[in-house]
Amino acid sequence: MTSLKNELVGTWKLLSYIEVPIAGDDSLFPMGKTPYGLLMYTTDGYMSVQISKDNRLPYKSDDKLLASPEEMTSSLQGYIAFCGKFKVDNSSAIVTYTVESSLFPNWKNKIQRRKIDFEGDILYLKSTEAILSNGVYVNSYMTWQKTDRSTDDALAARVRRELAV
Repeated sequence: MTSLKNELVGTWKLLSYIEVPIAGDDSLFPMGKTPYGLLMYTTDGYMSVQISKDNRLPYKSDDKLLASPEEMTSSLQGYIAFCGKFKVDNSSAIVTYTVESSLFPNWKNKIQRRKIDFEGDILYLKSTEAILSNGVYVNSYMTWQKTDRSTDDALAARVRRELAV
């Protein structure tokens, strides 16, 4: 029997991110309907996730520390990132994250849990506890697809060729 940890190890691309209010209201798309994200799990028990909204405001300055309040708000509200250690409980199919660093400082040194489900190379993660998001308690639902190195390498080679022209 393969452990769930072995199934998780690798890099995953985000397909969808939806928040469902626990009060039963309509689903929310806090990162828009076409977010970009990567989720990585390592063999030594570390993880990292980054999710970004597709239409964050670019800064007028090329200096990452010189942004207008509007640019900073767009940047912060349009991005989720944290990393830390992870453990998997095979019997309950739950992955537990011990957050060591986070863009949202309140998550540092906190625990987050996700219910795991697989369908081929698709990973479904659902929060096990509701979180507060824009004033509403929600459960998050994320769908990820395992990356295919050959496809990624071909895309990178094409980008390098286009940049060389």
